Amino acid sequence: MRFTFLILSLIQMLAACVSPRQLRKEIVFFNEGLDSAAIQSLTITEPAIQKGDLLQIVISTRSSATNLLFSQNLIQPNVGGNAGGNASGAADMANQYLVDIASGDIKIPLIGTVHAEGLTKSQLEKEVLSRAMKYVNEEPVVNIRYLNFRVTFLGSVGAQGTKQFQSERVSFLQALGEAGGIAPGGDLKNIILFREQNGKRTVHKIDLTNGDFLNSPENFLRQNDIVYVSPTSRQLIATDMSFQRNFQFINLGVTVLNLIFILTNIFR
Repeated sequence: MRFTFLILSLIQMLAACVSPRQLRKEIVFFNEGLDSAAIQSLTITEPAIQKGDLLQIVISTRSSATNLLFSQNLIQPNVGGNAGGNASGAADMANQYLVDIASGDIKIPLIGTVHAEGLTKSQLEKEVLSRAMKYVNEEPVVNIRYLNFRVTFLGSVGAQGTKQFQSERVSFLQALGEAGGIAPGGDLKNIILFREQNGKRTVHKIDLTNGDFLNSPENFLRQNDIVYVSPTSRQLIATDMSFQRNFQFINLGVTVLNLIFILTNIFR
């Protein structure tokens, strides 16, 4: 019985052990396949605008009266000390446009309906600029930015939840840092990225131990991406109470059998 208990204990210790080399492969970022020359030549592509995106579109000229024509609502000055603050806040709200979930269009005062889905921010700026020039004597300035560039992190990360970014050029590592990084026990080789683009849902598997990831399209995130970091098998075993209970039952059983063996020898 003692020999059996010793064997079971050794099995548990061996299951929890891992070689330093294997541990490095599991927890060290980009420990293989890192090509600095390839990273330097990487081309950054702009994300495409999708249905449901919230955009801020500001068309500016030297004439404040002309600027109001391109706003969703004409801002009427209020009487009182806080009139300027109210007008500024209302102007910010007036410049928000939701890409229609059905058609992919946005409707801008004076300019009309513009199909935004599938365009990059730069392409939409050029389209709005060309239409706005029909109504003014000077070339206006068009600025567009995302107001809902969000990425959701789940699983073994420092802080689960949705993170919002001001820029649409967000690298995976930058966003991961905002989420608190990989939590202890997180599997760098088994990260899943859920992405919706052009009405299609795709799933990508990410291995952060391999430097080739820095050259992949998934290195830069898109709006509404969802990232799930899986726990390692060792972490699952460590947190699995059923495994701990089973081992306790085996230990208890071996102890009882050992006690029976001792009592049998005493009263023989």
